[in-house]
Amino acid sequence: MHLIELMEKDKPQEKKDYLSYRTKALQQYEVAYHLLNVTFPLVKDPKLLVGVMQNIFNSLEGGVEAILDYEKQLGLVPDYHFKMQSKLDLFKSKSAKRHNIPQPLIDVIFYLHNALEMHKKSPMAFQRGNKFVVCTHDYQMQTISIDDIKDYLEKNRKFLAITDTILRLK
Repeated sequence: MHLIELMEKDKPQEKKDYLSYRTKALQQYEVAYHLLNVTFPLVKDPKLLVGVMQNIFNSLEGGVEAILDYEKQLGLVPDYHFKMQSKLDLFKSKSAKRHNIPQPLIDVIFYLHNALEMHKKSPMAFQRGNKFVVCTHDYQMQTISIDDIKDYLEKNRKFLAITDTILRLK
């Protein structure tokens, strides 16, 4: 190996910057859009809606991380933990207020985070018609329908447009 290759190998991994978080957000949005509008109509399996919901949340998470990283570079937000809940709390208390991000967009981020956590911990999930139902240990039920997912995807699109505006990309 050459000296340059050895130096590159020993170099610590670079932390992602806000543009890579934005790219992740856009990719996850495209995957969710494709699953919802191409794959789901062919397969017609409501279990697929959970995967679409996960991709929408991943996209929203990428947008949140892009905004937080951008603002951290500008010195507008302090260092934050890597746990998603702490990122969301910081985003809601600082960035969302600063940029007047509409409350329904913030609500959908928190709702999807909680819904996906509930799904991971749920002892039972089943299909009922065109809906996917998740039950908790104390039999609270949460249904996921195609209309809900379409609404989340539309809010995701709006959030990504706001993200681009904040990052001064549009």
